Amino acid sequence: MPLTSPPASSTGRGGGSLFRILFGIVLFLAALVLAVFGFLRLIAVLDGGGYGTAPMITALAVLGAAGACLAVAIATLIWDVAKRYER
Repeated sequence: MPLTSPPASSTGRGGGSLFRILFGIVLFLAALVLAVFGFLRLIAVLDGGGYGTAPMITALAVLGAAGACLAVAIATLIWDVAKRYER
């Protein structure tokens, strides 16, 4: 008996989902884009001396959205892998 079980999808019981994988990848890429954009906005605002202004709040909100997208992407990918290998 093997030490690990095969993916559930190969045994015919269903399991992982292509939609979940694609959704996780798209969210991960969106998180990367948002993070880069947020950091560039933050650098521009701080370089202009705009600490505590509305553009600063916007830059931090974009960084928060990037973190939220990253968290949901990782959770979705873990969920899919867990569904593939559950017994």
